[in-house]
Amino acid sequence: MSDAVSLGLVGKKQDSSSKDSMLRSLAIDGPTAAGKSVIGKKLSQRLSLYFCDTGLMYRAATLAVLRSEIILEDESGIVSCVNEAGIDLQWTNPEIPRVLLQGVDVSEHLRDPRIEHTVSRVAGIQAVREVLVQRQKAIARRSPVIMVGRDIGKVILPEARVKIFLDASLAERARRRFLEQSSTGQDVTLKSVEDSISRRDSADNTGHRSITAEQAADGAVIITTDGLSEDTVVEKCLAAYQTGNA
Repeated sequence: MSDAVSLGLVGKKQDSSSKDSMLRSLAIDGPTAAGKSVIGKKLSQRLSLYFCDTGLMYRAATLAVLRSEIILEDESGIVSCVNEAGIDLQWTNPEIPRVLLQGVDVSEHLRDPRIEHTVSRVAGIQAVREVLVQRQKAIARRSPVIMVGRDIGKVILPEARVKIFLDASLAERARRRFLEQSSTGQDVTLKSVEDSISRRDSADNTGHRSITAEQAADGAVIITTDGLSEDTVVEKCLAAYQTGNA
């Protein structure tokens, strides 16, 4: 077993300090549809670390807001709702996080189109991000994780063993998302998907989140994935993790 694989602690009692847990973690940043989740899950298989998709937590926050029927203009109400929602992640399979609200698994509800249309509004509130950043740090302190999102290497896990920034052109990201959505029977066009991703990029580009390579964390390994297979990207990430190039 390689040194990298031997760091996996899934299914074992955690006796490392919370700081050591974060030092064993892997941070992956990048824009929408850059392949963060696909690569993160494959790395979870290879490294036996929990896969943590922070985007799911923002979706859970949005679900809580929608269920509470708070109007989107009421930012203080939204922040209070998210703070009290009890958002957490648990795992029975290290590659598949279960998303909880007040202890109830809501994972199957997070792809509701209403959430898709609203999540950027909720995630764009600075105080909401501050609440979820603290939850995400707490998760990483419990056990080593592969955490993906848009402010992982800079804000949540600056001490991670390695920080990766996955990049891809808008055209390539749209192509991948179009194939993904078409395969599930969604009635979309390549143009509509590209427009949607472009709007999401604009909404996410607040100056606080890492969505371009220029915004990547210091020392991050930048991997442009256009033309690369998933396995090639995974091997590049593994090589960085094994050498601890953070």
